[in-house]
Amino acid sequence: MDREWFRGQVVFLTGGTGNLGSCLLYKLAIQLPTAKIFVLVRGSVQRAIEAWEQSIPEQVEEIIATCKIQFFLGDMTQPNLGLSPENISRLQNETTVVMNAAGDIALSRDLAETIPVNCTSHLTLASLLDSFTQLQRFLHISTTYVSSFLPNGVVKEQIYPLYKDPAEELGKILITGKSSYTKQFAAPYALAKHLAENLLLGGNHKFPILILRPCLISPAIEEPYPLYGSDGAIPVHSFLQILLGDSEHWYLKLEQRLPSHAPCNEIPVDLVARTCLAHVAQGTTGVVHASADLYVSRTIGGFLERMRRYAPEGAAEQVKKAGLHHGDVTAPEFYSMIQQFARDWKIECTRSAHLKHVAGPLGLDLGNHDPEIFFKLRIERLAKSILPKLESATVANNKVYPNIS
Repeated sequence: MDREWFRGQVVFLTGGTGNLGSCLLYKLAIQLPTAKIFVLVRGSVQRAIEAWEQSIPEQVEEIIATCKIQFFLGDMTQPNLGLSPENISRLQNETTVVMNAAGDIALSRDLAETIPVNCTSHLTLASLLDSFTQLQRFLHISTTYVSSFLPNGVVKEQIYPLYKDPAEELGKILITGKSSYTKQFAAPYALAKHLAENLLLGGNHKFPILILRPCLISPAIEEPYPLYGSDGAIPVHSFLQILLGDSEHWYLKLEQRLPSHAPCNEIPVDLVARTCLAHVAQGTTGVVHASADLYVSRTIGGFLERMRRYAPEGAAEQVKKAGLHHGDVTAPEFYSMIQQFARDWKIECTRSAHLKHVAGPLGLDLGNHDPEIFFKLRIERLAKSILPKLESATVANNKVYPNIS
């Protein structure tokens, strides 16, 4: 795959402080010969740099030192992305590639809250892009869960229509905050992303559109560094923490009730980034999946068995005593959702199969990488981040209930 395509390209990146966005930023700045990277940041430049100092502390200085990064203050949910007229003019006249990695997968957001972040903001961006005079490529990050209303079986790299008129459906949601389709999706954000896909591809825009749908994202194999990715940005880690300490719904009980043969669709974040960049270079349009078929396919049973195998001794008992709480989503809510949507899906990745034989920053050839050793290291790292919380919670619980052992 020819990295030279990126030579001289001017990239406008949204969501650049997020998990996938930071990985894309690293690759665009360090590994590829891009000319400039315009990064949309909300709040302040300092806030963006502080986010990178948390997520990529050893890489942020190197990225800034390339002198490729230029910050544009804005907000995806505002008209014209909240950009100043001067910055809009620069983007219109210089940008050749747009990578839209902005979004929010928070399960706690209801439909009315998630639509502005995961649907209408993307449409605002697309409308603005019609005025970009140099634009050659547009990459939009979606999710395989836009297809979570489908039954078991093959999920192809295409749009599956659900409503007669997507624009009419969006209009109803904007007025009422509700949709009759919400319960057919794994979460409201998936419905919002589904609507965005339909409206983007049906929008008669002047530029080619590539929609990249990752499945659940797991820690990086290599880029920006091995095991990159905070637990809050890795869905499976968040899900495990939601279930921690809940005697009725904790993960070992979940394991007993889930179909152990169902796929656990996860892919490392850097493989998603490589897939994105390879298809941008190729000029691919339409829908592309980035799922476990491009890495290692595991079942839910296989995943949980490995987790037990590599978890520190005594961790299960510590979990039961701790009673941790995670965000606004309760264990019963999550338990119900995962039981409903643990489907036997085969997420097709045929458009990227050739990349498994390509090495380098745009390829999925993993060389001597050992997925089993990597999984073990991942669980060990996860335990290091969770066990201190368990110890603190256990101490607190013992103070409140001193007679309970």
